[in-house]
Amino acid sequence: MINLPGKPKSNEYLVAASEARLKALVTASSDVIYSLSADWLVMRELDGRGFLKDTEEPITDWKSRNIYPEDLEKVNAAIDDAVKTKTIFQLEHRVLRANGTLGWTFSRATPILDDQGEILEWFGTASDITERKNVEEALKESRAQSHQQKRLYETITATTPDLLYVFDLNYKFTYANSALLSMWGKTWDTAIGKGLLENGYEPWHAEMHEREIDKIRSTKQSIRGEVAFKHAVLGRRVYDYILSPVFNEHDEVEAVAGTTRDVTERRLWEKSLARGSEELQAINEELAATNEELAASNEELIATNEELALVNKQLVNAQEKIEEGQVAFRLAVNAANFGTWHIHSVTREFIVDARLKELFGYYPEEPLSIEQAVAQITEEYREYVSTKLENAIYNNGDYDVTYPVVGLHDSQLRWLRAIGNLKVDSSGAFSAFTGVVMDITEQQLASAEIKHAEENLRMAIEAAGLGTFSINALDRVFVASAKLKEFFGFLEEEDVPYAAAVNQIHPDYRQQVADLVESTIIQGTQFDTEYPIIGFRDGKIHWVRAIGRMQHSSGKDYFTGVLHEVTEKKQDELRKNDFIGMVSHELKTPLTSMKGYIQVLLSRSKKGEDQRSNEFIINALEKANLQVAKMTSMINGFLNISRLESGKIHIDRQIFDLAKLIKEVEDESLTTITSHKVIFAPVETTFVNADWDKIGQVINNLISNAVKYAPYGSTINIGCLTVDGVASVSVRDEGMGIKPADISEIFTRYYRVEGGQMHSIAGFGIGLYLCAEIIHRHDGKIWAESEFGKGSTFIFTLPLSAAQV
Repeated sequence: MINLPGKPKSNEYLVAASEARLKALVTASSDVIYSLSADWLVMRELDGRGFLKDTEEPITDWKSRNIYPEDLEKVNAAIDDAVKTKTIFQLEHRVLRANGTLGWTFSRATPILDDQGEILEWFGTASDITERKNVEEALKESRAQSHQQKRLYETITATTPDLLYVFDLNYKFTYANSALLSMWGKTWDTAIGKGLLENGYEPWHAEMHEREIDKIRSTKQSIRGEVAFKHAVLGRRVYDYILSPVFNEHDEVEAVAGTTRDVTERRLWEKSLARGSEELQAINEELAATNEELAASNEELIATNEELALVNKQLVNAQEKIEEGQVAFRLAVNAANFGTWHIHSVTREFIVDARLKELFGYYPEEPLSIEQAVAQITEEYREYVSTKLENAIYNNGDYDVTYPVVGLHDSQLRWLRAIGNLKVDSSGAFSAFTGVVMDITEQQLASAEIKHAEENLRMAIEAAGLGTFSINALDRVFVASAKLKEFFGFLEEEDVPYAAAVNQIHPDYRQQVADLVESTIIQGTQFDTEYPIIGFRDGKIHWVRAIGRMQHSSGKDYFTGVLHEVTEKKQDELRKNDFIGMVSHELKTPLTSMKGYIQVLLSRSKKGEDQRSNEFIINALEKANLQVAKMTSMINGFLNISRLESGKIHIDRQIFDLAKLIKEVEDESLTTITSHKVIFAPVETTFVNADWDKIGQVINNLISNAVKYAPYGSTINIGCLTVDGVASVSVRDEGMGIKPADISEIFTRYYRVEGGQMHSIAGFGIGLYLCAEIIHRHDGKIWAESEFGKGSTFIFTLPLSAAQV
């Protein structure tokens, strides 16, 4: 921790001084530099140096931005300890790097204390140790693989007295069996990874093998030789060795495997034989009579030796090939994570590796018999697998079976595939049965899920009465289900090309649908539309809704989708629209006449001389006129809804000054609204390209809503501002407000807020819906902002005209 020296200074001074030192530190250091508040809640500054996201102003969410979620608990614990003890914070943990990937850092922060020993803030650095951590993880994995490889090799070579070993191309031992380690007098850890000299080879001996390794690498050919060197226990011995190349998948030499056999006794025998030959020669000189017979015998012995040498060479070559094959097989099995088994030819012993035990839920050190393995197979498959295994062993039958097992200790269900091969000797007798077992649980479960999903989809499509289709994006080959053919009036067995299906679409919609299909195929847009089709045979019109999108399968692109019939829904909509239009027109004519009569009567009554007798009539007529106006407004609303839904509403765009329209609304409001205080803020010249009457209707509707829902005598404010290229008009009241649950629905057709005082206010839920539709058709936006119990503000925007912009 750091105490700031000198005479007492203010905390502000101390912080400023700390910031100056921090900036100097940032300039001098290559690490990430940061500063935090005393309680670690606020990060004031962080120079991420491309490793972490920079922070140029105080933030509180620095943990979620920078710390890996699984390490958050560990980091918080270290912070709490550092704050509690006022000591240096230091920790290695994972972070979210600036590029979004996972990284590691060593973070160290020092507390800055004031004169009273209280923490003012923390200065810290964070080093990027991601590469070191990755190396550590790789080293750990490499060691684990090395130990696994060691155990594998030991299992294979434990029963041979020969010396088995593997060099890498840098002359380092990567494997040595126990016989070789015993000869050296070393352990695996002290010998593996070391060179020839480090393992006690004399310089001439080491150089000889290094030259041989280089030659094998260049020629890809094996080398055989004989050499004498010291055994750790038995002293100097003579060895016959074979060095063979190990190839990778690119047919390149990646290592050199060796087999060395102690031939000391054989050489001693040969020397003894030579000495015997000399003695025999002496005897032959003494026994001349028997010399010819001994010479003949010697020739026969030489011929026999030559034959034995030839057989021995053939055996050595065969052994080399077997060893190479075994190494390659074991490497392949290890890479594929297979389990292996072997049934001994004489004892019938069941020999398995650790991986196979793991697949059957056994621990590596536990014994596993054939009977125990079969017992872990689920009951419905057990007899089937046993029969296949018996047939394969005794009748040389095929053995490739898939079955589920339940692990003995972990009770985990696994799907396994076992493949076996019967080995026979030259006489045709049973020799051994070997094989591998692989875990295919993920593939099996995924296949089952896909089949289940496909069956559910098929049943859902059939239950919903949907027709399905597929169009090849390349050649437009059209594949239709039987239900889709039925929709278009074709028979199930008929071939329906794409052009034939399009031809049954109503002419008014045909080109529109074809364009949407092409847009989906070319641009990948969502396809969702409704259109009428004409039955191929009966000529009847049906309405359908089609939904589809692009799919990629087997290297090809397809446009796939579904159709369902919406004829009844469309007929209901048409009947409803016809009904609204009919009712509105039927009511509007008499109401117009009634309003004319009332206005004339009202005008004449006002001119009467008997003001007293006409007072009641005037009052009644004024109220009647008001009700007629309300009914006319309601009918106009129904008419507008009908026009909207039938697509017949017309937007008559023209460029005009929105300020003039708002002024007109203001003048009208002054004479018609006496129950509230309506305030219009000054509006600057604002040109828009819009429908004067429709926008005026929207403003009047919003003001009328404010009057309806705001208390008597309250203030209603109307304003218009220009912001970011749009005109923004607002109407604010001091009414009862709108609940959050209702505010997203109030622009929906026929929606009315339920409960409370609002429920008693007359209305059909169409005013705001009409406002929203009009604004949207002007490419504008409309929304409401409200705090329940305190009032609401309704706002809509319109794009400014090109001249205004």
